[in-house]
Amino acid sequence: MMIRQKLNCTALGFLALLATQIPLTAQTRNVQFRTLCLERVDDIGAVVIPGEKDDANQTIDLYTDISPVVKGVFTTPNAMFYIEKGTGADGKPVRVLVGKAPLGKSNRQLIIFYPGPKGEGKPPYAVRCFDDDTKAFPMGKIRAINLAPVPVRFILSGATTPPIPPAKYAVFSSPTEVNDYNMYPVVTEFLSGTGAWVKSQSVSWKASDRRREIVITTVDSHNKQPAVRTFSDFPPWLEAKPTTTP
Repeated sequence: MMIRQKLNCTALGFLALLATQIPLTAQTRNVQFRTLCLERVDDIGAVVIPGEKDDANQTIDLYTDISPVVKGVFTTPNAMFYIEKGTGADGKPVRVLVGKAPLGKSNRQLIIFYPGPKGEGKPPYAVRCFDDDTKAFPMGKIRAINLAPVPVRFILSGATTPPIPPAKYAVFSSPTEVNDYNMYPVVTEFLSGTGAWVKSQSVSWKASDRRREIVITTVDSHNKQPAVRTFSDFPPWLEAKPTTTP
């Protein structure tokens, strides 16, 4: 009996040791991603992804539009972004966290940066990661991302979408009722503190199955007014590659 117990303890010890050795490799992910910085904070226009070695950092420029595709390696389930401020006493770079967010499931991601909540010790950027492949976000669809602190809804060619809660998103199709130019009216409404829906924007969008539309609703950090930003998106990896002639 004692021999069996010792064997069991040895096996458990081995498994515990193995568990401490595996996670870094198991969690490391190669991700192709694009960034979108809705508003610069503290003039931070570039961030760093730490590599497994101190000299293997990767610098990522933050665009105020959707960026080109970047290939990066993340060593945790979170996308962690830093800036470097000099060198510490140990000779290693001093990194300051400026934003983080859980990565999505896809190996293609859209990573959005926007002003984070104020407060001592809080990162300047809030970050959200979204699966960017065409299975999660098909061509011809609209992805509405609500970063406002209140629910938002859309009226597309007279049809009202379900409300999108704060920090959530929805993917929906363009309406079939369009004019001769494939245009249709869109009204964006924010829920007020009194429980009434308030019109924020009334515009026209174009329906197309050859691209995707990204719509982001926020409350402006300066004037505290509702804001709606739209980005027409054609995934660059779907572009036909030029053929070469011998």
